[in-house]
Amino acid sequence: MRLVVFLLGGFFFTTVLFSQKITIINNPFDDDRFNFISRKSISNKDSVLYYQDKGYFNFENKHVISSGYRWYFFNTGLSSKAITRYKADIIQLSGVQNYGYGIVINAVDGNNYILFSIASNGYYSISATSNGVINKISNGWIKSSLVKTGLNVINQLIIEKNGDDYSFLLNDVSIKQIKLIGQKFAANLGLSAQGGMNVGMDNVEILQWVPDNKLLGKIEQGYTPINTYPVASKPIPTKSKKSELYSISISSYQNVYGLKDKDGYRLVDPVHTGLDYQHGFIKVGYGKQNAFGIFDEQGNMVIPPIMQSINIHHSKEGTYFICRSEKGFYGLVDQTGKTVLPFVYNYIDQISEGLVYVKSFNEWGVVNLTGLLVIGFGNIEDADERKKTTYRRTKQFFNGRMMTIAKVSDGGKMGIIDTKGNWVIKPKYESISRVDTNRSYIISVIDPNDKRRIKYGIIDYNGNEIVPPIYSSISIEGKNYIVADGVDPYGYDFSEFADDDFFDEIDKADQSTNQIQKWGMLGPNGKILIPVKQLNISSTWDKQIVMVDNEFGKIEKNTKMNKALYDYTGKMLLNLNQYDVFVFDSTKFITKPKKEYRRMEPYYGDGLMNVAKAGKWGFVDKTGKVIIPFQYDHASAYYRGAAIVKKGDEWYYINKSAKKITAEEANPETGIVSERKEMPPIRPGVL
Repeated sequence: MRLVVFLLGGFFFTTVLFSQKITIINNPFDDDRFNFISRKSISNKDSVLYYQDKGYFNFENKHVISSGYRWYFFNTGLSSKAITRYKADIIQLSGVQNYGYGIVINAVDGNNYILFSIASNGYYSISATSNGVINKISNGWIKSSLVKTGLNVINQLIIEKNGDDYSFLLNDVSIKQIKLIGQKFAANLGLSAQGGMNVGMDNVEILQWVPDNKLLGKIEQGYTPINTYPVASKPIPTKSKKSELYSISISSYQNVYGLKDKDGYRLVDPVHTGLDYQHGFIKVGYGKQNAFGIFDEQGNMVIPPIMQSINIHHSKEGTYFICRSEKGFYGLVDQTGKTVLPFVYNYIDQISEGLVYVKSFNEWGVVNLTGLLVIGFGNIEDADERKKTTYRRTKQFFNGRMMTIAKVSDGGKMGIIDTKGNWVIKPKYESISRVDTNRSYIISVIDPNDKRRIKYGIIDYNGNEIVPPIYSSISIEGKNYIVADGVDPYGYDFSEFADDDFFDEIDKADQSTNQIQKWGMLGPNGKILIPVKQLNISSTWDKQIVMVDNEFGKIEKNTKMNKALYDYTGKMLLNLNQYDVFVFDSTKFITKPKKEYRRMEPYYGDGLMNVAKAGKWGFVDKTGKVIIPFQYDHASAYYRGAAIVKKGDEWYYINKSAKKITAEEANPETGIVSERKEMPPIRPGVL
């Protein structure tokens, strides 16, 4: 709310002037967008009051004893390893003018903190307390013309920390530098005042950075490349026609990573034990705690390597970095290194439609990309947290809607809210999952006949029922739905009311053919396309085709397949009972390449299906036409235009024309191109 211009000062600050800084927090206190002051603002123990008023964070120490210092501090996502700059504008609003007020950092407890104070009659004081021992850095209160005197007058205090070195600035002028060995670190900044005072704080800013902003191993003028590994004789352009990672094996279980450009020339030496390259940005992890950072393709630092973790989020909104700090607080940074959401949140989910689902002080809400609240904290319950699930499902808005859970006091069921927090579909379901292709939702309810079971159905975009909740399972298949009727023998349809007796029933049901689920397929309008009486229905890589374990009965003592391919209209395309049943024989696969994971059982993929006849394998299309003759001792399903086959004792890859191809051609890398033994060459003239 106020423009404050400050000069760069301090005895070490200028040495790192050009390092990339990250803003931990920047708060002008125009509103409570970061959910600080909405907390309970009166503490009976300390007899203090804090609140936001007229663009300030206000703090009242109601103790009448002048020596009774109290403070309120904000916990933030600071790194203990980074250089840190704390800045705040402070003002005395009422009270006598010969008492002290100021900022406090490293407030571990009442015996460990650093206090930088002024008094409105023209004095300042700096002290550090370590394990209860006070170090009067300024030798008590110092009279200074740098202090702007009187009530309602702004003074700016700055503390800069570089390891054990501290510098203190008052209204842009450096007044003290000192080394404090063994001073404990805490990730916070607070406002302090002596008894009977009302003081305010404004324009709080904390920056962090590291002194070395170069990407380790970057090939540039003045750098000496490593010569530990052989260099390839010529560059090999990347298949993606973009920069890619490469790795070098240094042992059976360890690789080191570097980066090469689209032409195959080395950009970064293989010196990183952890490296990730996405959307033009390099995420590095230097093999130690709290050392994740982001660099661009040119090796320029975007985020200093001081984070506990970083998740790269790329969508139509752009590229953002969801960062978790050393102390566990989350912040959001854009691709220029600007902090979009400060490091004050307990959790940040992914961005959708310019909105972010966040957690603050164990309450959930939704903010926009300026941090302004769209749905206030505490107005949303979190299903994953309530159920203590180990896997967190991403909460995102789609078309201005988000699936969420009502408060326990409102029934605790799931529904759908709009961007203002209003229910557009009332919270009356156990679960809701979005089906984007049909603009409809799969919902679940407690089985009215057995509260230990869940039943699934489908509602449209407006909450109208398409399929009643009568099925034990529903999954999306293209625009259709695969459904199951009857009790799930494995108990995946159980509710929170299930008990030990219930699981005993599951064990019995598993042994009873009468309890096996029957499967079918429904259209987007709920019409039955494949009768719900099949033994199983499974997906293929073609979303227009499913494979059905049908009810034709046993054929020739189970030596033939009892399956068929169906299209999305429910029409049978190919009856597979003319082909052999797949029986896994481990001896047949002993010589198969160890890291080959293509499907070995009959499966429809890439327009072809691997099947066996009279003990030999070949490939047919969806009509049953033989495309590749039955000539192999085994054949996998096709994946990305390649399959692996066996003839005699030899395993090799073929393309869709049955032509033999190399393993590299059959397995194009999508993220890491690994030379394994040789480094890419350096572009001539770079060094």
